[in-house]
Amino acid sequence: LGTPLREHWVLTYLAERADISQQEMANVLEIDRSEVVRLIDTLEKAGLVTRTRDPEDRRKYRLAITAAGERRRAETDAKIIAATDVLLARLTPEERETMHRLSLKALGYDADEI
Repeated sequence: LGTPLREHWVLTYLAERADISQQEMANVLEIDRSEVVRLIDTLEKAGLVTRTRDPEDRRKYRLAITAAGERRRAETDAKIIAATDVLLARLTPEERETMHRLSLKALGYDADEI
């Protein structure tokens, strides 16, 4: 893919939400805050994410995706979709939907809420 999936997850989460904290990102990814700091350092150096002080609490940082980060996320999404299409080419659209729904259920998600 050209991008580690963990970085892609961060970019995707930031693209779907406006301006979140590093702590929220750590909670969502279920990883230690120090690991989030390293991950965001990498993305920030690459120009994919910005990190700014929270105006209400100077001890916290707020994260946002940049235009370059959004382009990288979209490119990676396109590669994932293409790979998925190749992998699932023998399934009908209905079979793909069933597999997706059952996969979510197996992972503990309610497919109707997603």
